[in-house]
Amino acid sequence: MKPFSWCAALVGLAVLAAPLAAAAQDGGCNPALSNAAYAADAGPDAAKMRCDLERASAIRDRAVSLYGARANSLVEIIDTASPSGAAYVYDVLADGPKLRLEARSVPEGRGPRCRLLATLPDDTANALSVLLTQSAAPDVPDYGPREDVTLNPDGSRTVRLVIDSHDIITRADTENGPRNFSRHAGSDDPVSRLNNLVIGIANVSPGWVCNASS
Repeated sequence: MKPFSWCAALVGLAVLAAPLAAAAQDGGCNPALSNAAYAADAGPDAAKMRCDLERASAIRDRAVSLYGARANSLVEIIDTASPSGAAYVYDVLADGPKLRLEARSVPEGRGPRCRLLATLPDDTANALSVLLTQSAAPDVPDYGPREDVTLNPDGSRTVRLVIDSHDIITRADTENGPRNFSRHAGSDDPVSRLNNLVIGIANVSPGWVCNASS
């Protein structure tokens, strides 16, 4: 299982002695970047997308400093604010005929470091390939609406707009080339389903290994 319980407790203890928040988990964007994005010939969603890419880059850099560089991945998913309080980086990589999942926690301050290495089952790998194809469609936006989507028993959908979103930033090598996406965790479209597939596999995996940081 994903190390939310005892790891969360360790995070809480470590944060007491750490700065209030690490730069990688900063919920805001660099003001200069934000101003430049809005000043450019682009809409507000493009500006928010650029800010989210900066946040993802900061988390990725922090992961590299903790675990070392990683190989180029087919899919990279960065959860900016998991329930444990840490960010998480999920990479899906080709490993011969199989797909391999590498997940890493990126704690605030001096929290525990947790890592997962797992091979994706064939049915999961096939589902991921289908979702990658769907995500490549030109009508799938880079920056998705901030809304919670609930599927009702009758098949209908209830949509509720959110103000304080739980952002997940995804980079995917699609059949039309690499694309970047930003989604609220509670939304529902091919990109969100891709995120949920990968994160869901990690959540139930028994292969997590955690080490308390010094």
